[in-house]
This record gives sequence, C-alpha cells and structure tokens, in this order.
Amino acid sequence: MMFRKFLLAFLLLAQQVSGQLHLQFQWGKEIISLNKSYPLGNDSISFDELKMYLSDFQFIKSNRKQIVLGAHLVDAADEKSLLLFPDFPIDGYDSLTFQFGLDSSYHVSASVEGDLDPLKGMYWAWNSGYIQFKCVGNASILPMDDQSFEFHLGGYHQPNKTIVPISLVIQGDRLILDLQAFFEQTEPLKTTQRIMIPGALAKSYCQIIARQFFTK
Repeated sequence: MMFRKFLLAFLLLAQQVSGQLHLQFQWGKEIISLNKSYPLGNDSISFDELKMYLSDFQFIKSNRKQIVLGAHLVDAADEKSLLLFPDFPIDGYDSLTFQFGLDSSYHVSASVEGDLDPLKGMYWAWNSGYIQFKCVGNASILPMDDQSFEFHLGGYHQPNKTIVPISLVIQGDRLILDLQAFFEQTEPLKTTQRIMIPGALAKSYCQIIARQFFTK
C-alpha cells in the first residue's frame, strides 16, 4: 500500500515537471557547479557566481505563438531560478525565441520588483541599467597574486547595446549555455581580467555568449 502511494506521488511529480523549460550552465557536456574546477587548456577555471537576464520568450508551433513576457534572472546558485516557467509546459512547441538581456524599457522602468530588484546584485545605476551577464571566478592562467576574474557585461545605450535576440529549434526541455565554448574560443582571460562597465568589449562578449545557447 505504501509503495503504491509512493509510486502515485512520484508519477504526479513527474507529470508536473515534464516538458518544463530548465536552464543549465554547462562546461562542455558537464553541468557547472559553483566553486568546482574545470579544465581550460593546460589551466583550470572555477566559478563563484553565474547570473544572467533572459526576457520576453515566445514559444512557436506552426502559426501559433505563446508569448511569456517579462524579465527572468537566472542564478546558478538558486535552483528555483533554473526552472524558467514552472506553470507552462513546452511540449508540442517547435521553436522558441527570447532576448539574452533586457530591452531598454526594463532599464528605465520605475518597476524594480521581483527579478528586477536591485538587491539581486544585477543593477549598476540609472544611467547604466542592469548587468546582463555576471560571471565571477578564478583561473590559473591569471597571475599568481590575483587569479580572480570578474565579468559584469551589459549596457543598453547605442552603440554598445548588449541585448541579443536568440531563436532556437526546441530539441528538448533543456536550454543550455555552454561557457566552455566562450572561454576557449575567445580566450578572454588572456587580455582582460575584469570588465565592470558597458562598452564595446562587453557588447562583443555578449554577442559571442549568445551563440553558445542551444536546446537539448
């Protein structure tokens, strides 16, 4: 009897989470865990903090669209934030579009509740707006006296606007960002240890990071 109850509870839970969109930060094929080391060429890298804003999703099937507006703060330290839409299964949809970052309307809005709360640690100031992508950690390629790095990427003013629209075919219920591809292809740590303000480099890096999203 107890086993039947357990099985029923398990099946109900499976039904609740089936087809819901989960975000994963990955290093190649491995899900990133904070404060764990990963190989970077002959060196190693670890992450203390990984956060980013995604916004204004559209799920598409044939000529139908399901639009889910709003800003979503994804935080590797907050497992709940990795389940993007708890009440919306994506089963049956063929593709999705979304914004990596926030439209200018979010940056200048008077509404700073929920994921837009400055206490979340993703807000610079009124003239700079929100940080789009925050990546903080340590890497052995950096000088021994300070092997920490800090990338705060964002900016909503032209010509260095960092928001990037993304369109993907839905291959599964996992939306994955592969940071290994970004760090290995661009080798940012060889030239820049810290980016803390908007600018051309922040824009360039956000465009490269946007190409590392895929579904599975």
